[in-house]
Amino acid sequence: MVFDAEATMSSRPKSLGEIIDGLGLTRTHYLALTLVVVGGLFEVFEQIILSALGPSLEKALGIDASGLALLSTVSLLAIVAGGIAGGLVADIFGRKSLLSVSLGIYCLGSVLSAIAPNVVVLGVTRVVTGLGVGGEIAVGLTYLSELTPTKFRGVFVSLFNTISAGIGIFLAYVYALVVIGPFASAVNAGDSAWRWAFGLLGIPVILIVFFRRYLPETPAHLLSRGKVQETNEALTRLATGRLRLHSGDDVHPFVDRDTAAASESAQHDESTGQALRSVLTRPLRRRTIALGVAAFLAWGAQFSVVLLMPLILVSRGYSVQGSVTFTMLQNVGGLIGCVIASYGGFAIPRRTVVTVGAVLSAIGVIAFALFAKGDVLILVLGFVFQIFILIVNTTIWTWAPELFPTRIRGFGTAVIVNTGFVGGALLPLIASSLLQHVGAFWVFGAVAVMYVGLAAAAAFAPETHRVPLEVLHGSGQRTDAPA
Repeated sequence: MVFDAEATMSSRPKSLGEIIDGLGLTRTHYLALTLVVVGGLFEVFEQIILSALGPSLEKALGIDASGLALLSTVSLLAIVAGGIAGGLVADIFGRKSLLSVSLGIYCLGSVLSAIAPNVVVLGVTRVVTGLGVGGEIAVGLTYLSELTPTKFRGVFVSLFNTISAGIGIFLAYVYALVVIGPFASAVNAGDSAWRWAFGLLGIPVILIVFFRRYLPETPAHLLSRGKVQETNEALTRLATGRLRLHSGDDVHPFVDRDTAAASESAQHDESTGQALRSVLTRPLRRRTIALGVAAFLAWGAQFSVVLLMPLILVSRGYSVQGSVTFTMLQNVGGLIGCVIASYGGFAIPRRTVVTVGAVLSAIGVIAFALFAKGDVLILVLGFVFQIFILIVNTTIWTWAPELFPTRIRGFGTAVIVNTGFVGGALLPLIASSLLQHVGAFWVFGAVAVMYVGLAAAAAFAPETHRVPLEVLHGSGQRTDAPA
């Protein structure tokens, strides 16, 4: 890209958001997206790996189904803790720094898992891994939302979930099968194949940490800390498409003190504690609760279906292998849902996508309960239902970082995302109790109710589609009323 500094100076926008929008997309944006998304891909590997290695761990360490479930719960709670702490740290020290730290933490946890001598130590190492994964998710969403021009913000942020969840789940199973199968045979790993599966996940993450050294910090965070020179350096890297500025390169003065005064990022004088409390006080409280409830129900519904679908199919007469195969094939629909959500992030308002997706999810799950009697209908209806699920979840991820001003965007996003993970941990317990005591139909009925509640909650969150972050959170804007 040829950067015309004089032309840009002559028509310099008045706020940081206008400057970023005026730059358009450059090579640096695409490289940043690639590195963040690849990091998200390995996060999914870390989340799925326990399920994929379950039989191997049972054989090697004597872990039964209950023990495996406990490991999963411990990991999930660590993800929640890591996410909340990571969002807080990112708002203080920067998005880029926290991305690298989180990658290093869950790389360390994975390698330590590979050498765990027993179940107790493995549980501790999965806590370490979860802390890193949690920090990476919320901050990755925040980083992409702040770095990207308004027009493309929804697409870039939604691609995080499209690739990590839509593709990553399947690649995680493929990875595990390759490592414990052909690779284990090639290196004569025997019963220690599961150790290789954990350990090898550390190699590509280390490479990502290295490359992320060259990512720019988001200009919004830098300006929020009064770092005008560093903000101009980051904007110059974005404008020129360079990951690094070399000695002698000119730093273009996009931002000065007057521009900073017109930018939302620099307009706050409260303490860090006051900023964090504002997530649950007026005027941000309503949006935090609304999208938090939506995320809680969305993740709870999805985890309930994914967890219990194999058991439900077995109760209908399918073999264990057959039920797992059917569930995996149904989940292919999730990739299509993510792709649709990515397009929706570009062309359709957030509230519309979430509301329509939730209503269609409720209809889809009831249709499955009533009509999924044979192989074809089980596959087709399950496939379609997964499309709707991932449309909703991906859009919530896109929506979350847009709801909060720069000073607390990392923390606010972490609150939303990790409220979803809490729902994913708790609501399946209710669903499993229903399955045990009153039957599968009532499980699907409960999931439908979750989606109806989700659609209602989304109505109370403000619309953010294609609205610049500066406008959404500028001092002259109401931050409680839907846009």
